[in-house]
Amino acid sequence: MRRMDTSHVAIDAGDVAATGAVCALLTVALLGGGSSQQAGLGLDLAAAMAVPLLAWGVWRWLDTAFAAVPTAWLSLLALVAVLPLLQLLPLPAGWGGEGRRDLNADLATLGVAQSARWSLAPGAVTAAMLSLLPAAAVFVLTLSLRTRGQRAVLAAVVGLAMASLLLGVAQLGAPQESVLNPYPQWAPAMNGFFANPNHQATLLVIAATLACAGTAHALVNWQPGRPRRALTVLACVVAMLLSLTALPLTGSRAGIVLVILALGMVVALQWPHWRGSRRGRLALAGGLAVAIAGLLTALRWMRVDAVDELRAPLRAATSELATRFSPLGGGVGSYVPIFEQEAPRSLLMSEYVNHAHNEYLQWSLEAGFVAIALMLAGAMLLVATFVAIQRQPPGDRMLSQSALLGLLVVLAHSLVDYPMRTPALLAIAAALAGIAASASFARPGVVMSG
Repeated sequence: MRRMDTSHVAIDAGDVAATGAVCALLTVALLGGGSSQQAGLGLDLAAAMAVPLLAWGVWRWLDTAFAAVPTAWLSLLALVAVLPLLQLLPLPAGWGGEGRRDLNADLATLGVAQSARWSLAPGAVTAAMLSLLPAAAVFVLTLSLRTRGQRAVLAAVVGLAMASLLLGVAQLGAPQESVLNPYPQWAPAMNGFFANPNHQATLLVIAATLACAGTAHALVNWQPGRPRRALTVLACVVAMLLSLTALPLTGSRAGIVLVILALGMVVALQWPHWRGSRRGRLALAGGLAVAIAGLLTALRWMRVDAVDELRAPLRAATSELATRFSPLGGGVGSYVPIFEQEAPRSLLMSEYVNHAHNEYLQWSLEAGFVAIALMLAGAMLLVATFVAIQRQPPGDRMLSQSALLGLLVVLAHSLVDYPMRTPALLAIAAALAGIAASASFARPGVVMSG
């Protein structure tokens, strides 16, 4: 059975509106959600927009005749969204692990009431829910889009990355208190809409990956005499080159490694199109050789200041704390107070430690075995999605394939940083996940033929 895209036959007004809503919500999330700590009017606006859009996305699912519903993806989203609320429930006495028992003993010594809830930071639940709302709405709405709309969403992600890059260039010559710097507490750098330049790097790597995939798709399906296709290739090449040129200016070493790996994967995944062609084999071999050489060079460069790197001991300490507070963890948003209280003396310093620089370890500390189970379920869904994408005809898989690669960039960067703690990148990752997940079921505008 082959999936044939019929989205070119008719333009659905509801689909156009939903596409515009996704792009608008991504824009608002980027403008106001570029910090993992600071919440303001922009994030509140994104959350307010997300509530009706999430309801609309659910209604579109109920109102449209789907051949199949991605129950696993939507169930995982529901579990993640409800987790902060579950952590407000009372906790039976004696539960929570060694760390919580020691904390309660200290509180009893001081005559302070012990925490009776799962979460040690119940006030952080509101912030967690606000940051999740835009991403949830983007994911559900993107899932309901036809192929045309999903292409527009990917184009919007690249466009937003270019806008952030342009702002970052302008920031390099602006004073710290300039209106161009959305986070004036930090010295101006190549940050764009983000408080952390590493997160600007994440967005640039995503843009370079999507632009490279778009270029490959346009060249593989090239039809002479179509100037619009030539303009598409030109736009993708320009976006890719700008992203690659600006990436070193962010100072992100992980970003350099990730972009080499991601672009190498884009080249490797073109093999079904080039198979049997001598020119294609040479292009594939050359692309992989350049990727391997670039990766080895980048890894050598990353060792230069490894002596001063604090992230490894930070991750080791977080892993130990996660064990102490297992099996339930300390609650969403509890990382900072737990780390300040429990951190080893060797990590007591003047700098403020706000994250573990490893999303998976930090979630295991904040939500224990529940988080580990959800992460394993997510990993299995990603594998199933990759298999579903590979079952598509070579000419149909590029959209979902490029979105999955962009999502893997965010997930890989989460091993050494915290990109998804920013509502902006979380929303962008949700859009990519929605497009990738679409490969596992029949969408509106896609019919089956024998």
